[in-house]
Amino acid sequence: MRENPNDTQLIYELDRTKTDAWDELRSVEEEMTDEDRNVVWTNGGNTHSLKYPVYSERINKATNLLYTVGAITPIYNWRSNGLPDHSPSKELSVADAIRAATYIVRSERFGDGAIARAAEIGLLDSILHSLIKWYDE
Repeated sequence: MRENPNDTQLIYELDRTKTDAWDELRSVEEEMTDEDRNVVWTNGGNTHSLKYPVYSERINKATNLLYTVGAITPIYNWRSNGLPDHSPSKELSVADAIRAATYIVRSERFGDGAIARAAEIGLLDSILHSLIKWYDE
């Protein structure tokens, strides 16, 4: 089992050279709407299919861009270390934004709805805000 990386190790994973991706991520954050955050679930089309979330184009784009800029990283063992504290009254540090991004996107692969929940409770917005704030500084 891997050790839990420290903040510096996580931040080192971010790629500042991907300027176009960072600009796109900023646009996605600025243009995110309540409609984007209100994820629709479909029944899959027949009685044997499970429901699954249908994400907006902006949420899908945000997810892809998080990979591109390095915010979703294999060095964070999300299964063992979990989701960082993300209370609405607390701004995420950039390292916790990376932890949270990795956790929600990777866990989505094992059970639909992690990204939907993050969008619903404002965690996705907090992740984007913290990362873009870091990039701009």
